[in-house]
Amino acid sequence: MYIYVYLCFMSIWNIFEDKFAHIINDNVEYNILLNRILLSQNNTLLYSSIGFPIDLFADLIIKKKFNIKNKIYRSEHVWDKTLIYNENSNFIELDIMNPENYKNIDKITPFLLHIIKHKNIGFEKHFIIIKNIELLSKLFYDFRILLERYSNNITFLCTTHYMSKIESPIKSRFNSFRIPLFTFEEINNIFVNYLNISMRDELAILKTRNIIKALFISQIENSPSAEEILTEDFMKYNYPPFFDFIKTYDKNKNNMEDIRYLSNKCCQYNISINKIIEDFLIIVDHGDYYLRIKYSKIPKKQYENIKINEKMKIIEIGANIEYMLSQTNKSKEPIYIEMLLCHLLF
Repeated sequence: MYIYVYLCFMSIWNIFEDKFAHIINDNVEYNILLNRILLSQNNTLLYSSIGFPIDLFADLIIKKKFNIKNKIYRSEHVWDKTLIYNENSNFIELDIMNPENYKNIDKITPFLLHIIKHKNIGFEKHFIIIKNIELLSKLFYDFRILLERYSNNITFLCTTHYMSKIESPIKSRFNSFRIPLFTFEEINNIFVNYLNISMRDELAILKTRNIIKALFISQIENSPSAEEILTEDFMKYNYPPFFDFIKTYDKNKNNMEDIRYLSNKCCQYNISINKIIEDFLIIVDHGDYYLRIKYSKIPKKQYENIKINEKMKIIEIGANIEYMLSQTNKSKEPIYIEMLLCHLLF
């Protein structure tokens, strides 16, 4: 079943990938942004929320920069029997999210030094792509030295979905470009005019801006396993277990262990503070489960006003804790997520 689901998704993803350059070129705002990035001669950092295909956008930059007309071909290599990287005649690419690379993260500095200490034969500088750069947090000091000392021999293109996890000294050495999510209207236009598929009604109601999830859902709805996978909670939430947790939550009991477990799971699945806030805002409108936690009695006449006030409080709490996290060591994220859940639930 899972192989079938994977093949279904890949078929529609391949069509989307083939059309992506046309989609960006036909969109005035994204086309302007693409050309601004291409004008940059310095290190480039692309960041976007989860839901935008940032890897495809990075590939489009590569194609334009090196005048590649067809598909980008990469050959996979292993360095020092540990690090997995891709190589092309124009660039070297390293994805830190690859489990082998993250497990051997201490090898990355020697690997980069091995490359940049030697002059590039075909170009003035080496061009290195690092995906999910926020996972380099343990090596940010080393990386900062590399950026300073070898700037005459290397240019980086890096991507991230978690800009707040990158230290300011690193960000200051890049030209940073925020890639916005597609709007719902843009996603609907892509579905209808580029992919020739329809969007599921639930996604239209939610006005989704996550095109990756929308593509997955639209393809899976025709598979035999659609009912099993496409539950209501899966459609609505970034992390569906939140809703089940809220439904059974009793603030009069000692819930700290459950909250700590949930916060660790959020980190394990890369559920950021921003995504948690998004889910809680949806939960406020999903029945009265959350309001019953916050209020012993809910006046019916003030019900809508109470919901609006609670949403404003949720956003304020989330913004404050997100800021606190950005000012400290990113390895402490589970503690701050735990703090966030405590503030939201007590």
